[in-house]
Amino acid sequence: MFGRGAVDAQEIVAGLRPRATAPPLVLRLLRVRLAGFGLAVILIVAVAAVFAPLLAPHDPLAQDPYAALQGPSRAHWLGTDQSGRDVLSRLIYGARVSLGIGLGAVAFGAALGVPLGLVTGYLRGVVDEVAMRAMDALVSFPGLILALALVAARGPSLTNLIVAIGIANVPWIARVVRSQVLSIREQEYVTAARTVGASDLRILFVHIWPNSTAPVIVQSTLGMGYAVLAEAALSFLGVGVRPPTPTWGSMLQFAFGFLSVKPLLSIVPGTAIFLLVLAFNLVGDALRDVLDPRLRGRL
Repeated sequence: MFGRGAVDAQEIVAGLRPRATAPPLVLRLLRVRLAGFGLAVILIVAVAAVFAPLLAPHDPLAQDPYAALQGPSRAHWLGTDQSGRDVLSRLIYGARVSLGIGLGAVAFGAALGVPLGLVTGYLRGVVDEVAMRAMDALVSFPGLILALALVAARGPSLTNLIVAIGIANVPWIARVVRSQVLSIREQEYVTAARTVGASDLRILFVHIWPNSTAPVIVQSTLGMGYAVLAEAALSFLGVGVRPPTPTWGSMLQFAFGFLSVKPLLSIVPGTAIFLLVLAFNLVGDALRDVLDPRLRGRL
């Protein structure tokens, strides 16, 4: 009898103990291999972009023909380009363009893709069929070729780059959201909400959308890497942001003619593009592992 009472008391005390809460998202991300490296790279680039006027040692637009094509020195840590401009300063200011276009393109793609995926997945039928065939038509064009055509038609500018790269992201985000909606709309809590008379808008934005955000976050993170790479490619082809605005792609374009003489001019922006795209891919993969309920117990 005493033994049973002791067991009951222990169960009651255990029930009164505060339950362990899930660790913050950043801590869970850091448990994934190489995710910390990706976060560190993104943080460094973000700090450089925000505080570029304070961190850049020189004016990125200032030209000095007498200091052209100099190697690394105390005055110019990464040397100068063919116009005598400081490479490090242009690299720091170029981070602003890369991150700005990446964020803008992903936001534009999500602004169109999320509502499209929600509506088509929920309504299905003719609306779903027509919209998805339109998305298939967009996907059939390589994203870079589509962006190149749009920018060439509208003219090179920051806004046109964001729109062109963002449109290429719309089909992928719409498909991800639609697949989630098709699964969630059949859940019991959605059926219960529909039974008690909840409107379609309430079901979409209160019950379905909050449970569809995780894949959108992952896709958006991966889309950032694509946007950075697309901006660099378009700037390299001469249809990106107008000179003399420093961008990593334009730095590659200017350095191409001096590849055999001053390879560092190409290595510096090329390495920056590689590391930032790799970082977004690593963080995107880590987010997928952390936010996927089927993998959450393994972390």
